[in-house]
Amino acid sequence: FMGTLCNTYAFYVLYANIDKFNPTEYKLEYDKLPVMDKWLLSRLNTLIDTVDGYLDNYAIPEAAKALQSFVDDMSNWYVRRGRERYWAQGLEQDKINAYMTLYTALVTISKAAAPMVPFMTEDIYQNLVRSLDKNAPESIHLCDFPEVKEEWIDKELEENMDDLLKVVVMGRA
Repeated sequence: FMGTLCNTYAFYVLYANIDKFNPTEYKLEYDKLPVMDKWLLSRLNTLIDTVDGYLDNYAIPEAAKALQSFVDDMSNWYVRRGRERYWAQGLEQDKINAYMTLYTALVTISKAAAPMVPFMTEDIYQNLVRSLDKNAPESIHLCDFPEVKEEWIDKELEENMDDLLKVVVMGRA
């Protein structure tokens, strides 16, 4: 989990720094997002609901496993399928959408994982949030647990993408 999250975070930071991308200057406009972005945000919000339920019931291994699954999908499916978006010239709307979606996912997943991975998530938070917004809470551990955005959850999209992922895995085998 931690290695994959670090790699995804490093990928974001590398390209955001190259483009001098500052997420505080943009807004994530859900209606303008392509299907891959909507899938990641749907999956993220389903995960937040799942992890919150597990933590309420002290089911720590299950919460950790759910986080691991999301981070794997974010890295191995979302980022790999969309690398060209970050490599594009200029800062067109599609590239902004890609940055904002990945930024939102990284910050949100860090907040959800903070009780289990306190130091790494603090480091990510300090770099992605506090370095750009001095009015943000001083620490990730002073932030509220992420709230589920029900309007971003699309179960049918998640199921269709899950079916597609299964086909890809079978094809590789």
